Amino acid sequence: MRKLKALSMVVLIALLASVALSGCGGGKAAQQEMPKVVMVADDTERAKQLCQALQGMFLDNLGIQVEIQSVDFKTRLEKMRNKDFSMVFAGWGADYDDPATFLDLWVTGGDFNDCYWSNPKYDELINKAKASSDQKERMQALAEAEKILLQELPIAPVYWRAWPFVDKPWVKGIVRKAVGAEFDFKWAYTEGRPGKENELYWNLGEEPPSLDAQKSTDVVSFDILNAVLEGLVRPDPNGEIKKGSGLALDWTVSPDGKVYTFTLRDAKWSDGKPITAEDFEYSWKRALDPRTGSQYAYQLYYLKGGQALNTIELPDPNKDKAGYDQAVKKIEEAMANVGVKAKDAKTLEVTLEQPTPFFLWLTSFPTYLPQPKHLVEKYGDKYASEANLMAASGPFMVQSWKHKSEITLVKNPNYWDAATVKLTKIHMDMIKDINTPLNMFEKNELDFLYRVPGQFIDQYKDKGLKTISEATCWYLEFNCQDPLFKNAKIRQAFALAVDRESFVKNVTKDGSWPATAYTPPVIHSGPNESFQKTYVKDVLPVKADPEKAKKLLEEGLKELGYKMPKA
Repeated sequence: MRKLKALSMVVLIALLASVALSGCGGGKAAQQEMPKVVMVADDTERAKQLCQALQGMFLDNLGIQVEIQSVDFKTRLEKMRNKDFSMVFAGWGADYDDPATFLDLWVTGGDFNDCYWSNPKYDELINKAKASSDQKERMQALAEAEKILLQELPIAPVYWRAWPFVDKPWVKGIVRKAVGAEFDFKWAYTEGRPGKENELYWNLGEEPPSLDAQKSTDVVSFDILNAVLEGLVRPDPNGEIKKGSGLALDWTVSPDGKVYTFTLRDAKWSDGKPITAEDFEYSWKRALDPRTGSQYAYQLYYLKGGQALNTIELPDPNKDKAGYDQAVKKIEEAMANVGVKAKDAKTLEVTLEQPTPFFLWLTSFPTYLPQPKHLVEKYGDKYASEANLMAASGPFMVQSWKHKSEITLVKNPNYWDAATVKLTKIHMDMIKDINTPLNMFEKNELDFLYRVPGQFIDQYKDKGLKTISEATCWYLEFNCQDPLFKNAKIRQAFALAVDRESFVKNVTKDGSWPATAYTPPVIHSGPNESFQKTYVKDVLPVKADPEKAKKLLEEGLKELGYKMPKA
């Protein structure tokens, strides 16, 4: 009988609890209003237009009003690095022609993994690709990783960007690239330019966040760094790497493909000091030193001991002075084991963890570019923050820098191949709106336009408009610790609410493509072989799927205890 009474009490309590919960609309959590959704984006007029189009799709296809937070380029990057966002509209361009340059970003704890996403199987596949020297095995592992990424969608690809541009007829020899820095001005010149021949005027569009090669992370900065700095090699106008193309006059490779020995040419910094192998060793180790905080340090993990150095944990010296001092000692010991060594002033020996087919190409990447040890040590954190606090090893040097307004480059008289350089000056404006650069171009105040806005494409079709395919993907990135976007179904709902076909046809209108996967089709898995077309295929739909998107949203919100927003 006692047991029966006890059981009755339990049932009664359960019923009362059930009534209480149902009376609140299905549980305490179900009473909560869905958090406001904010999309962080750049503050250029172009970015605002693209985000407003996405905003409209979310309203139409999900019934959700998304707020747009427009910030300057540097602030957007800082918010991403600090994980201070819920959703951000961002893009990534290839550093080198291999799908790893996109997929390497999202490994657990990766320096550019801003969204807190983690998947052990994904990490395992990326590591498998890194360790393999079998190209087919590498591509299969990377493709499988990309499909995991597109299933869980910490990022939702939107479009693969095309690049429409138009030049004035007097502009010659600008090399435009789909990978790495977008421009190379070494061979450029203006012939018959009204008023100022061999000067070039263009709109950079943004303030470069950093001209410190070991700290910069964005293509705006890369375009300037590629003009003012030169590495061991410089790809020629056809994209080929040849001996003597950069500061390395020659090199040899060991039979096992792990040891490169570079012989440097006689060359000077723009301040007249000689460029030495020690500058390279110093710069590469500086990038790997965790005290530098280089987000691109992982690009030097190909060096023997590179990752071991960069991953030494560095305690806050204000909270743990003894721990910090101990870490510094470890860093100094690890420095000695990193596979880059100046054998003498002209000889640089590089030892890799394993054969890396694209290593020579990487030596032209900004993080690998040398910086003058004597000036970096002199100016510290202020190095490269002003025109007079840096030196150049490349075709041009920074003459003046009016922050958020204009930067001017002039020909570097100490550049080893100065005889080839014809441009005497490059003027770079930082204009964010759309109409001003167009008006300036019409008045011959700008010599070329790149990324001609879609609404003006027809205007320039008969004026020499050209389009190149960029190795760039733009996507929605979700903070996976956000109260809303920690739920995969809600991330999928937002991904399915985007009509990619309509976006490129009616919004960008510039020849871009709907991103039905993540890695752009122009990235190769082999000679004349697209990684996306061969290994990944089309994973995401080109058209929005409102019905499925709303169903996923409803399920996701229910799991989190939020109400569906009112239509």
